Amino acid sequence: MNTRPKSQFAKELKDKDNVSSPFLIKFSAVAVGKNGKPYMNLVLMDKTGEIEARVWENANEHVGQAVRDAFVQVEGRCQTYQGRRQVVVNRLQVLREDEIEPKDYIAESPLNPDELHAQLLVYVESMKDPFYRALAEAVLRDDADLVQRMKRAPAAKSLHHAYRSGLIEHVLSITQILDHLAGHYGKHLDRDLLLLGGFFHDIGKLFELSYERVTDYTTEGKLIGHLVIGVEIVDRKIRELEAQSGRLPGSFPEEKKLLIKHVILAHHGLLEFGSPKRPKCLEALIVHMIDDLDSKVNAIQAFIEQDATPGAWTALNRQYERFFFKPEWAREEY
Repeated sequence: MNTRPKSQFAKELKDKDNVSSPFLIKFSAVAVGKNGKPYMNLVLMDKTGEIEARVWENANEHVGQAVRDAFVQVEGRCQTYQGRRQVVVNRLQVLREDEIEPKDYIAESPLNPDELHAQLLVYVESMKDPFYRALAEAVLRDDADLVQRMKRAPAAKSLHHAYRSGLIEHVLSITQILDHLAGHYGKHLDRDLLLLGGFFHDIGKLFELSYERVTDYTTEGKLIGHLVIGVEIVDRKIRELEAQSGRLPGSFPEEKKLLIKHVILAHHGLLEFGSPKRPKCLEALIVHMIDDLDSKVNAIQAFIEQDATPGAWTALNRQYERFFFKPEWAREEY
């Protein structure tokens, strides 16, 4: 069967545009309006981003069909409400898998994940400590399943690098910064421990998130979380290394185990942000701060790029509770 052409994308929709295009449903819920009638809240997505939608009439007809992960043909009109774009849906039709082209709906990193992985391996090969290097090799070179997962995984559900291959893009970005800081601060930092922090701080997200279509949390992610999952991966890989004859120069030093686990567990920085321990060595503090920096830069860049507000300022960013100044490149289309 011929696929339905994807001629309109979420990022390009403007106020008063007529909408007639397929989308992937990221979120779906039924609510009750002030008039007592049910309506449907939707978040529609494609490879360029997402847009909110409302089904005001006959919402009950779509319950159980217009659900998360479903592809739908949307007919309606885009309007701006309280500074945010949304589609008022007049007609909704659920589509079959063979009617769409998946690559039009899943956002991907603009960078090649195989090339990103190759660059990560260059950093692994540059490590001096035999224990830390063997651990990095075991995860990033020798475990085909982990490598393939890392090449595909997003770095988050929605906050930053929230697209396919976003995790490896984020990991390489902060590894490059950490390497620079190791040279800048010299003897005061353990470069190999810093690099491991860059490699492994989010390794648990390979299992915390499901990301074949719409990104969501797995049961393991909801019950345990990526910090603990990351420590479990490190523990397992160290045991495997110690069981392999000649792979290590001796038993993995206990202090080194504790340090890399601490960097992973402390990388959110504060107890209220999910870290069971605050950073208590320089390497952990720096990994936390660079991770936070890279995450915020990516999130704010994406927000500015997707903002459709005319002029030099964005709409209100609710996450950061402020408006952002838009440079010239972000104002060209408006």
